[in-house]
Amino acid sequence: MSLRSSRIVAAGLWFLTALSLIAYGQQPPPKATESAGPAPESIIRSHKLHQAPALTGTGAAAQESVQHFIDWASASYASESEDVYKALSAARENRAIAEAFCEEASRSVMSDYSRTLVTLGLLGAMKSPVGSECLVKFLHRPFPTQGTVIDGEVVEQTAMGMLQAKAIDGLAFLRSPDADKEIFWAVREHPSRVVRAEAINAYLWNHGDSAEAKATLGRYVRPDEKIFLDRVRRGDGEGAKQFNPKLDAFLKEHPDSVAPNPVKGTTDRKGEGSKANPNPPTLETR
Repeated sequence: MSLRSSRIVAAGLWFLTALSLIAYGQQPPPKATESAGPAPESIIRSHKLHQAPALTGTGAAAQESVQHFIDWASASYASESEDVYKALSAARENRAIAEAFCEEASRSVMSDYSRTLVTLGLLGAMKSPVGSECLVKFLHRPFPTQGTVIDGEVVEQTAMGMLQAKAIDGLAFLRSPDADKEIFWAVREHPSRVVRAEAINAYLWNHGDSAEAKATLGRYVRPDEKIFLDRVRRGDGEGAKQFNPKLDAFLKEHPDSVAPNPVKGTTDRKGEGSKANPNPPTLETR
């Protein structure tokens, strides 16, 4: 997931949560008392391409440097990915910078979901020993057992699962024995299916989806989640002609994944889903 995609996902999660609360007759959390920040379009207009802030300094200077870099990276374009990696690579040995990223991830986790997501992504791309320690600690944060339930889903669990999945991405990117141990632990032990699935996906991607990588993960994957080992991946620039045969092969290997044919049900005048026809006709497929 790119940095810009992370921001979109985060915004979408909050928007859907707010809509669901309203639908259930509840009110969203109270509005912030502080004045609103600049509009997104004004930030985008002021963004200067290929001018990443320097990641330098120690102490307060390092923290300020990291704050500016996160702001810049959050608004960066896909064409600037190389700028992000170069800046992070240049600061890899600066322990103060890595610690500042880690502190920001811990600070923002309860107040700014999207910023935490971006910060964890930057820590993973940095490939710093301090950063990897931080990602491990984040992965092992207590997973919520209760919270706001909407349609049977605990919102706090979903949010933490997505953040810990991002930490997994960074650890898998390291491709080191210690990091891989954390991946294997997550595949087998993590309470979130989202995190377990992403641990499988990230490990396979960083090992070229090789048969050896699948065999290694096979020792840790839960029996009912073996299907994740065969998940189809669409490569960069790959069109339908190349992708569809892979998808067909996957569905043939896992017929339970094929969605059933849609059926026509009935609704009441309020549109609130009344009892379905016990013998609904099958819709024609075209």
